Amino acid sequence: MSNKLHSPLGHGRTNKILVTAALAKVQVDLVDTQLNENTIKELLKLNPFGKVPVLETTEGSIFESNAILRYLARHSQGLYGTSQYQQGLVDQWLDVTTNELETEAIVVALQVLGYTPVNQTQQKNSLTSIANTLSIVNTQLGKNKFITGETLTVADVALAQVLTFVFTYLIGEEERNKYPQLLKWLSEVNSLPEWREYFGRPRFLKKAFPQVTEEKKEKKQEQKQEKQKEQPKQKEQPKQQEQAKPKAQEGDDDDQPKKKEVNPLDLLPPSTFNIDDYKRIFFAEKDIQKNMETLFSTVDLNGWSLWLVKYNKSENEGKKLILTNNLMKGFINQRLDQNFRKYAFGIHGVYGDEPNLELRGAWLWRGTEVPKEWKDHVAYDYHQFIKIDINNAEQKQLFVDYWVKQEEDVSVVEGLTARSLIYFR
Repeated sequence: MSNKLHSPLGHGRTNKILVTAALAKVQVDLVDTQLNENTIKELLKLNPFGKVPVLETTEGSIFESNAILRYLARHSQGLYGTSQYQQGLVDQWLDVTTNELETEAIVVALQVLGYTPVNQTQQKNSLTSIANTLSIVNTQLGKNKFITGETLTVADVALAQVLTFVFTYLIGEEERNKYPQLLKWLSEVNSLPEWREYFGRPRFLKKAFPQVTEEKKEKKQEQKQEKQKEQPKQKEQPKQQEQAKPKAQEGDDDDQPKKKEVNPLDLLPPSTFNIDDYKRIFFAEKDIQKNMETLFSTVDLNGWSLWLVKYNKSENEGKKLILTNNLMKGFINQRLDQNFRKYAFGIHGVYGDEPNLELRGAWLWRGTEVPKEWKDHVAYDYHQFIKIDINNAEQKQLFVDYWVKQEEDVSVVEGLTARSLIYFR
């Protein structure tokens, strides 16, 4: 019986275990295990805490991801250190990764991504702690090629997994560049064939997501309370006194409400086409041919445009459906500005077969050029944007195919079977 890893496919902790197994040349078969009421009974037989990951071996089960890493690393020459001292360093940096970095990163990520309520003080403290840890790690990597010395160990794998997550979701390019030694080391780990097989090519943020704060809420509440206090006084004051109030002096910016940044798409000339009306028609009209006739007859091509968007994957991407599907959903539902939904409608998906899957889709959006929302996307440079000329029969038909052929595992577009599709609406 080979080792079986019970863990969710594509999860960071799953992948770091699989990378370690590959480096240690230990056979590990992944059993994709999602935590739900259907799996919990079997999982409890392997782990009394009912959690994943769990490694099922011939001798019994091992749970906790770092314990699994240590177990696998001991099967190799040097992956767990070449001396007792280096093994101590491996344990040290595994603990640092979990206690000083991962726990703080999770606190911030859950708030930034909207999974937990905002706690501004907690966010700030966690980001400060992360920055301090990154500085220490950067200094350490200025002394050695790897975190515990001159050879790669499982501590590097664990640390790289968390840092890849941090740089993908929390920290932008300007902040990252403060840690040159760390970035050099991370690039080397990220380039390992064993790493690329499971994590693919990293896509780091150019700009950090705006920190979620409650300042606006608090400011609105304060303004509301001030207005309520002032209303009785205003009724008592004659109009002449109202007119005599001093005007705000130039430079009194602190007393002026900040203007909301205007989206360039709102500055475009008025259009006869209403995207919200079309979205309703799209989902209500079951006649596909009539649906397309409605689009082409009503769309204002002076104010809107049709596009095909294709992702130029790396050599290690598109191997597994579930990983590629997660990549696609991350690109569209997390990395693309969600306010763009007011100005766009898209049908995007995973097409093809393992191990050669593709990400692509058909889009309709405001304006006639690629908008700022896409240009600010972390993977903008890796996408191809093809503007559709509806007078070109071939291009028009290709757009129609992506727009209407939506039956997963059945519909075929450009010779590729549609595997997983989502709407951006």
